[in-house]
Amino acid sequence: MNQLIREALPTPTGWLVSPSRDLCIFFIHDPKSLVNYPSVMTQLWHCTEEGIPTKLKNTRRLDYKNALGTWNELQSDGWKLIERQINDDVA
Repeated sequence: MNQLIREALPTPTGWLVSPSRDLCIFFIHDPKSLVNYPSVMTQLWHCTEEGIPTKLKNTRRLDYKNALGTWNELQSDGWKLIERQINDDVA
């Protein structure tokens, strides 16, 4: 019998820093969301020029489609992925 195997959609995750380097945004896959309807939490932070977050500005929960759209729009507007992810030291 063939079983339907569902794979999780690849959600945008990681830190993006604004072109002015005064804001950064963290995209986090919500592990409690359903596989069929993944959601992403975003945290917008004020940050230093090095991209280190200093003060949380807001938090939002987005569905997969809106999270991917926001991720792509920010990158097309000049936001850059921080290569050395800030949370690597914690992991």
